[in-house]
Amino acid sequence: MIRQTSQIATLLALFTLLPTAAHASSVYVVDAGDTLSKIAREHQTTVADIMTANQLTSDRLSIGQTLTLPDSSTPVTTAPPAANAPAPQVIAASSSADAEEATEITRAKVNADVLNVRSAASLESDIVGKLYYGNIVTVQDFGGEWSKIKYGEQEAYVATEFLIAVPASANTGGSVTETELEQIFAPLLNTRYVIGGTTPAGFDCSGFTSYVFAQMGVTLPRTSADQFRGGIAVSREEARPGDLLFYDTMGKGQVSHVAIYLGNDLVVHATGEKVDYGRISYLDKLYPFYGVKRYIQ
Repeated sequence: MIRQTSQIATLLALFTLLPTAAHASSVYVVDAGDTLSKIAREHQTTVADIMTANQLTSDRLSIGQTLTLPDSSTPVTTAPPAANAPAPQVIAASSSADAEEATEITRAKVNADVLNVRSAASLESDIVGKLYYGNIVTVQDFGGEWSKIKYGEQEAYVATEFLIAVPASANTGGSVTETELEQIFAPLLNTRYVIGGTTPAGFDCSGFTSYVFAQMGVTLPRTSADQFRGGIAVSREEARPGDLLFYDTMGKGQVSHVAIYLGNDLVVHATGEKVDYGRISYLDKLYPFYGVKRYIQ
């Protein structure tokens, strides 16, 4: 009898050591405007755990999609990788030498609704700008907690957990044809003007340029003034489609408006009413012209 009791106790002890990931059984139905980072934040879990629990290979979501949400009190456990299975791509590297040998990653996509860009790798450092979901950034140094990125003409830092690695071999932009440019902005024509707007629900002038350029894989600083500080300065005579033109529309002696040059006296920009075409000759009569900056080839 004593021996049988001992065996039962041993079995119970082994049972308590088994993984408890099966408890991750909460269900969430994707709604309009949802992103993985938003869902993870609201349910106190992580993007990585949601992707693991649902075997997702992409951060793209569809309205009505059903997701299994991990129990926030129980980390998701995964089975050991199968023999000969490719190693997962890790955004952080132990050294620059290892990183160059293990991966070609030099860019990453922002996987947060709004991502603060900081002057140093610390939450106490100054916020120098913001990035938005889907923006592609050039990463100079991937880190475990913070990654150094190129932000305009300066170096800055963002939280690594909100970046998704993009292989250097992927077509992430940096160059564009006139046809490709038109295909990006044409669906946005007549979008209403919204102060601070950065999405197709409404744009201000720099929000519009930032959104268009993000579709080409180029991250612009948020404001027209900051966009003017970055990029490559070119003369007006050398301007070509895709360059940015800057004006002082508020009469304050500084840049306050930006438009995308299309050639033949045309620009496309978010005016005070909507996204629309404009004539450079008309803008020149109304506002001081500050210059041309090039961000794409």
